[in-house]
Amino acid sequence: MFQKSEKEKNEGLINLLNKENKWGAEAVLLKDDWLGFQVMKKIRIPKSYRIKQIDDELRNSRTISESKLIMASRDAGVKTPFIFDIDLDSSTITMEFIEGKLVKDVLNSEATLEEKLQYVELIGEQVGKLHNNDIIHGDLTTSNILIKNRELVFIDFGLGKFSQAIEDKAVDILLIKKCFTSTHTKFESDYFTTFQKGYMSTMSEAKSIFRRAIKVEARARHLKENQIIGVYLLSE
Repeated sequence: MFQKSEKEKNEGLINLLNKENKWGAEAVLLKDDWLGFQVMKKIRIPKSYRIKQIDDELRNSRTISESKLIMASRDAGVKTPFIFDIDLDSSTITMEFIEGKLVKDVLNSEATLEEKLQYVELIGEQVGKLHNNDIIHGDLTTSNILIKNRELVFIDFGLGKFSQAIEDKAVDILLIKKCFTSTHTKFESDYFTTFQKGYMSTMSEAKSIFRRAIKVEARARHLKENQIIGVYLLSE
């Protein structure tokens, strides 16, 4: 197999980035056509402030890691976009484009509370499946879950990892709880209670993880209170 030159790599990346896309902190999302399929390309952009060799290794390792998480999630019974191609020359994942609604938008819509709670319980069930297989999403919010044909599709595993640690799973739980509190305030209590119900139906260690989540939340609150006190004392 022929290796692409640096010039060819850069020209290819420039052509991609000139198309309509969505920029993130670490990557660009580009809707495109690939061999007749409508796809979404996730391209990790080179960072000029990093040494090139380190930057290449970091972007490639993150590309490989996210791809493994997406595929492992499918194997665990959680719907994710199908991956068509992984190109390490440009740190690009080419995956199925999902035409669906964000859970965030559905929970903030005029849909009935009963319908919303059904989706929230399903989120809990699916996250339980992820955690049962030691998959940590890392950015568990209602903006990273789509609804297509009344089924959930989990996206954006860029901050995820594989971990058996109860604490990592507890942090994932707190991320979705924080999302309910900040984005879906009206029914936050109903949503989190229903999420827990769904989670417990599929996650064998659910009670241990919930107990750890309470401890992690208490630590975070204590740290925040100490920071506030410190700022107050310094201002005197």
